[in-house]
Amino acid sequence: MSIYDTEGQDFSRRLVLLGGLQGGLFLVLAGRLQFLQVARSDVYATLAEANRVNISQISAVRGRITDRFGELLAGNDRNLQIRMVPERVANMDATLNDLTRLLKLSRSELHDIRSKIRRQPSFKPIVILEDLSWDEFARLNLNLPYLSGVEPLVGQKRIYPHAQSVAHLVGFVGTKTREDLQRVDDIVGDYVGRSGIERDFERDLRGTPGVRHVEVNAIGRTVRELQSEPGEKGRDLALSIDLDLQNFAAQRLNGHSGSAMVMDIHNGEMVAMVSSPSFDLNKLSRGIEVEEWERLIDHERKPLVNKAIRGLYAPGSTFKMLVALAALEEKLIDPEEKISCSGVYKFAREEFHCWAADGHGPVNMVDALERSCDTYFYDLALRVGIDRIEAMAQRFGFGKLTGINLDGEKSGTVPGRDWKRANYDTGWRTGETIITAIGQGYLLATPLQLAVMTAALANGGKLVKPRITKAGDAVEPVAELGLKPENMAVVQRGMYRSVNRPDGTAYASSLLIDGARMSGKTGTVQVRRISKDERLNGVIPNSKLDWHLRDHSLFVGYVPHNNPRFAVSVVIEHGGGGAQVAAPIARDIMVQLMNNKAITKAPKLVMQDKPGMNS
Repeated sequence: MSIYDTEGQDFSRRLVLLGGLQGGLFLVLAGRLQFLQVARSDVYATLAEANRVNISQISAVRGRITDRFGELLAGNDRNLQIRMVPERVANMDATLNDLTRLLKLSRSELHDIRSKIRRQPSFKPIVILEDLSWDEFARLNLNLPYLSGVEPLVGQKRIYPHAQSVAHLVGFVGTKTREDLQRVDDIVGDYVGRSGIERDFERDLRGTPGVRHVEVNAIGRTVRELQSEPGEKGRDLALSIDLDLQNFAAQRLNGHSGSAMVMDIHNGEMVAMVSSPSFDLNKLSRGIEVEEWERLIDHERKPLVNKAIRGLYAPGSTFKMLVALAALEEKLIDPEEKISCSGVYKFAREEFHCWAADGHGPVNMVDALERSCDTYFYDLALRVGIDRIEAMAQRFGFGKLTGINLDGEKSGTVPGRDWKRANYDTGWRTGETIITAIGQGYLLATPLQLAVMTAALANGGKLVKPRITKAGDAVEPVAELGLKPENMAVVQRGMYRSVNRPDGTAYASSLLIDGARMSGKTGTVQVRRISKDERLNGVIPNSKLDWHLRDHSLFVGYVPHNNPRFAVSVVIEHGGGGAQVAAPIARDIMVQLMNNKAITKAPKLVMQDKPGMNS
């Protein structure tokens, strides 16, 4: 065999080997293509579609908030806006100058627009202006051909027709934050409830978002809209309040700092709940200047705080009913036993003064409640002791949350031996029991807790859970307090006489409705220490003191006295005597309430003007 034959055979073998290798590669490629295009076709078709179609959620229309009769408290209105796609703007400076001329934009508004443009990708649409007037919107539309990249848009905004009177209760919406996303992880849209009902019922109010399908190119720019599915509107929410009564109470508290509320004693519905001073919900929901926000935060009277559930105050003489019940339930005193009041009660080396400098003379339990005699309760405190006082206060819900369906409620303080040791690392003193018996010292409660207490005193000893949404039928009480009816009757008689007898501290605020009247109790809480020299030379009246040194003014009560239905609680910060300030406000609110036949179906009330008492 020649050398040429050998080389030919080697070439043929290499050719076969190369061909086999090529064939193998072809088979691998064919197999891979078959796997991708046939076996996995559904998966890769979906991925391709995902690259082409962008799916985004659309916020739903927010649910309305109304009062018990359907009156609008929070709703939605059109929001005339201007949207811009920066990459479509031929000359940004010229366009912004035109917008400034057309809409008379301020320097700060122009600065905000430029900031928004810088923060977003140039191909994304940005809302640069909103809440335009119709004239401004029309002017923009007329000049639209000369404004490249700019388009008009009709959006939605939250409106509050009664922004001041329901501010703390309804709350407001604002731009969502990182905290909101942690609290409610599926927020769709730019706005979220910031406070009050808007925040606490966020999930119900915002509804179910819709879905928008748009075709995008490789860098994410929208090419066209393929499909849009509208969301489901948020649930409308009916509150238990009566707007007319709410507005009246807000007007009555105008100029004061404090709260007023009315509660159905059977089902816990809050018919009114006002905190004063207030603020404008519409301003906060749309955004306010930093300076104005700081003024609200730093204001002496704390307009942003809902004092009805967050304000903590010594209850003063409104607490005396519970001390009386603690003594009666343990049979520590006969309600007819009289204790003499000279105006000063001496214990050990201390002197405890009655509000009436000359004293009340001999008084029994009903007399003491009627005239708010401090000396009677100083003496009673020594018989009852702090342990029983503490237990009775806790029984009526003091020192714990009422459970109202609003966030931010405070629980207050019920002092006792263990509490004192835990907080001050020292023992309890008998003198502290004496001042606790007249609702001062370490004892603290919210106005809402005072309303719940009063409701239980009026309904025969049932602790009812308050609620801000409509309850419908009567609800089960949180607890039956198990108090003896005859003991409840003693306290109720004292509350009746406090308002309806000439010696009663609230007699000037009595009312009459065909034989039915209001029962209640005043309270005056010192916030400063009165020195011995001042008592000798004459106590400085509240009117001559700086606002922050004046007494707190309180009143609790219920109507009608012979068939109780509603409890009222009024607390006025640094208002002065309970008889002079809180009681007349409570009287006027209850008159307004009982004149509303839609709620009470009662005949018209007539106020009676009489001389006032000191408290």
